Amino acid sequence: MRNRTAMLVLAGAVVFASSIGAVAGCLSLERGGSGANLGAGATETFGTPTVTASASPSAEATAAEPETPRTTKPAPRRTTRAPETGPKIEYFKITQWPKCPQGTSEYPVEGVPVKLEWKVTGAHEVTISVDGDGVYKTYETEGWDEIYFPCGDGQPGEEVTHTYKLKTVGGGDVKSKTLSASAEVYEVATV
Repeated sequence: MRNRTAMLVLAGAVVFASSIGAVAGCLSLERGGSGANLGAGATETFGTPTVTASASPSAEATAAEPETPRTTKPAPRRTTRAPETGPKIEYFKITQWPKCPQGTSEYPVEGVPVKLEWKVTGAHEVTISVDGDGVYKTYETEGWDEIYFPCGDGQPGEEVTHTYKLKTVGGGDVKSKTLSASAEVYEVATV
């Protein structure tokens, strides 16, 4: 019976010592330390804490261990860009590709105009120029238009190309975008 009682006391002491070691380890990790502030009765050897159980820390041991002040790192700064101001061309695209006229004089097949679509924010209006900087037409900031595509300058089998330049008007610095469209020239036979 004595051996059994001694075993129970010894097991209780081991559990108690393990608990103290766990608490001391947590405190050390919480403070970001290496174990130097483990508390009364604890020592550190080569980075591995060993804990010796004692009834309670003495007044001298408590006074000898000054409380380490908690320090927190400042939150990381998050930089954000200033929102863009002024006009922005969301998109300017060709939604219908042009075709030159074809067929015969008796049965002509009409050409297909180029269809442009755009959306601009931060501007008052937009202009579109065709084959240069002269303004073809002024438009709202969002819309579309079908523009006649002349093919008369080309010889059958060649490609004719025209450029379309969208420019913002008002609201800040002028922004622009240029597109090109091409179509093959066909011979229209006279019958």
